[in-house]
Amino acid sequence: MKKVSEIQQVRLRRRISDAMQDVDSLKAQLAEIRQCCAELEQTMRDIREKGEQAQVNARAESRRRQLKRVQ
Repeated sequence: MKKVSEIQQVRLRRRISDAMQDVDSLKAQLAEIRQCCAELEQTMRDIREKGEQAQVNARAESRRRQLKRVQ
């Protein structure tokens, strides 16, 4: 195996350190993305539930109007 000089060791350590910082940065970004996805998921759930409730209310209102016409 080829012997690594001190300069090469320092460069390698620096590259490893930079790579570790990049990994930490990516982990932070991933955590932020996951948080945004969770918020988006909740917002979409709320929109879907409000839409479903609006449909139920519209059907009930339609039935009330039909009953008023019949009476």
